[in-house]
Amino acid sequence: MISGHSGVGKSTLINKLQPNLSINTKEVSETHKQGQHTTTFSELHELDFGASIIDTPGIRGFGLVALELNEIGNYFPEFFALKIACKFYNCIHKNEPNCAVKLGLEKEEIAESRYKSYLNMLVEEENHFRTNDY
Repeated sequence: MISGHSGVGKSTLINKLQPNLSINTKEVSETHKQGQHTTTFSELHELDFGASIIDTPGIRGFGLVALELNEIGNYFPEFFALKIACKFYNCIHKNEPNCAVKLGLEKEEIAESRYKSYLNMLVEEENHFRTNDY
């Protein structure tokens, strides 16, 4: 199964793997300089080399549900392994002193891209983009 944000080229990628599928795609929008949402339902495609792939509609949003700030790092295995050495048990690995995760980042034991993803999740949670109000 291939999934991802809307307009990132999932169907285009599948067409490159198996050109005779001719899955409907659109050109990059000149106005927005982004791909355009085209796929409207999930569909299984058989590929000539014996594999199958499911093309899915794009995801328009993604969020964390019911997580405390100090729990988010537990979903990063490399953070989880180091957090026992943090000075504070509720360390969120952002500004706290003697943070083992930040030290791991400095020692290149943690990829900077992973840490940036983690910080983005923290910011989203701190800004309360999701609520339980319906």
